[in-house]
Amino acid sequence: MNFSKKLRTYMLYIILLLILVIEIPIIAIGYLTQPVKSDTIIVLGAKILGQDPSLMLRLRLDEAIRLYNAGYAPAIIVSGAQGPDESISEAASMRSYLLTHGIPEEHIFLEDQSFNTYQNLTNSHKIMQINNFKTAVIVSNASHMRRSLLLAQNLGIQVTGSPAPMASSPYLTAKQYVREGAAIAVLFFTGN
Repeated sequence: MNFSKKLRTYMLYIILLLILVIEIPIIAIGYLTQPVKSDTIIVLGAKILGQDPSLMLRLRLDEAIRLYNAGYAPAIIVSGAQGPDESISEAASMRSYLLTHGIPEEHIFLEDQSFNTYQNLTNSHKIMQINNFKTAVIVSNASHMRRSLLLAQNLGIQVTGSPAPMASSPYLTAKQYVREGAAIAVLFFTGN
């Protein structure tokens, strides 16, 4: 076996090892994390279509509604700004969805200034401090749960998680896990 072939083989092993080290914890935490009763629920934003939540965001919102109705928390923070291709903020879309599903307006807190997960959690933490909320349940899709919990812990937020299901599309699910693997790698090197 020549040197070039050995190098390619070693590189392949390193890549596979990195995938295992990064992806397995993402998958495990995304399916094993359990919420505990808290002061609030934080729903992390995702794309909206027109003024309506996308499928991934609806799955998150439905999980938040389930938690709220089950008594896990008496308040919900919806977090997400208006993207360049969105007609309203993600938070406004989420609030509208929650209102139509019976969540009282006074129990919904709007955070509409954040464009990424780090900002979602930083700005939601400020809302928690203003309202004397000490604990939170983060709701996001299973693939996003590990990074969300790590960022929250880095920010000193006392959280648990409640993963929403992934979309039924294998392509979309694989894409989300690959994206999260890359984001976790960046998080390890940059801290956010």
